[in-house]
Parts: sequence; C-alpha cells; structure tokens
Amino acid sequence: MASKGSSMSFSRKSYRLTSDAEKSRVTGIVHEKLLNDYLHRIFSSPEHAPAAAASRKPLNFQNLPEHLDQLLHVEDEDEESQGQVEGRLGPSTVVLDHTGGFEGLLLVDDDLLGVIGHSNFGTIRSTTCVYKGKWVYEVLISSQGLMQIGWCTINCRFNQEEGVGDTHNSYAYDGNRVRKWNVTTTNYGKAWAAGDIVSCLIDLDDGTLSFCLNGVSLGTAFENLSRGLGMAYFPAISLSFKESVAFNFGSRPLRYPVAGYRPLQ
Repeated sequence: MASKGSSMSFSRKSYRLTSDAEKSRVTGIVHEKLLNDYLHRIFSSPEHAPAAAASRKPLNFQNLPEHLDQLLHVEDEDEESQGQVEGRLGPSTVVLDHTGGFEGLLLVDDDLLGVIGHSNFGTIRSTTCVYKGKWVYEVLISSQGLMQIGWCTINCRFNQEEGVGDTHNSYAYDGNRVRKWNVTTTNYGKAWAAGDIVSCLIDLDDGTLSFCLNGVSLGTAFENLSRGLGMAYFPAISLSFKESVAFNFGSRPLRYPVAGYRPLQ
C-alpha cells in the first residue's frame, strides 16, 4: 500500500469504520452454534435443573455473565435448602463459631472443628442449633483435663469462670471430675482419657439429654429440657488452658452412631 515516495495512500473502502447497525450483523470468526454448545458444556446447569432451561437461550460471550449469575443463584438456593433440615437451623456445613463468644481465648484449627484452650476457661459453640428431634455429635478428647461438653442456648452468657453447664439452659458432662452440670452439679458418668470419644445426645421430642463414652451409654443426664418458641440448643464446650478436643458434627461418619439420632451435618 505504500508508494515509493514519502506520501502514502489508503484505500477508503478498506478502512471504512463499521457502523453500529453493521456490527450487529458481524459474527466474527467463531461459529455461533459451536460457541453455544461449547459454553453450555463448560458452564452447564446443575444436574437437577430442567434441560430445557439450559438450552432455551443461545449462549455467547455477550450473555455469558447473565448465565453465570443464574447458575450461582440456583446453587446458593440449593445450599440453603440443604441446610434447612426439619428440626435444625444453620448452615449445612457445621463448624465451630469462631466469630462470637470467647474465641480470642481459644485457638481454633483451620478446619474450625478442633479447639485448644488458651485461657482460664474459654467457651465456644457451633454454628448450627436444633429445636426438634433427636441429634448427636461426637467429641474426640485429645487431653484429659478440665472441660465441660454439652449443649447451650443462644441466650447463655459465659465468662472465664462460668462455662457450659454453669448457667440456666446449658448442660454439660465433665469427665475430668466425673460430674454433670446445669447450674448445680452431681456425680455422673465415667472418667475420660485422651483418645476417648464422647457422644452428646439431645432428644427434643422427650426433652432429655444424655452422653456416651466410647459408644457406651452413660444414661440420661438431664430431663425436662426447656422447649418451645425460641428454644434451640447449640453444641458447646468450655475448656481450660491447653486442653484440646476435635468435633465431628457429621462431616465424616460418626465413630459410634446411635440408633434414632441424626448427626447435625
């Protein structure tokens, strides 16, 4: 296109700007059907979504963001619906609630299932509570010192002197001193040791609470639990300095499942 001289000439036709009207007719170098099939295959809808919904609208690079937003919305709804099992409230994945309570006085593992005491008597509860039905979770005792393991309501208030079982509507088993706690304390159960597994069971149909040690029932610990409007119970623990445990709410199979009781997760 360049001439031998210093001047240059351009073909007006070759470099004419494309109008907006013409842009809509330009398909580019990508075959529209192949692109649609490819995007639907890569960014597919969930398996349970109607197939017709996925193919109703051809996909291209212009409407792909809208399609992704719809997929994310469906997945969010699925996660929420999976978490809302009758009798429980909270996310489908159950972990320790490191955003409240006395988490500054506890060291919580990265998976939010293990905890180590880092003060006189720190308390932490789970992210999920139950208000109806029969539920169980397990705790692996990693040290055999002072700990109170059990259930509490969201209205329970604890400090470094009072933990789970020291207030109304909180209940605990203490295998170090072999006692049960609910404001007052009495003898209960057996002594635990490092490596033991404590099963914490709550029956909100009958209003009872019990514990097992390595799969062996320790008997009913508490009766006549408060139930009704606004009453829901969280797994919870209070533990002394350097004491440690690991929770299993059901993300892996329970070591000692109990017939009739469901894991929280």
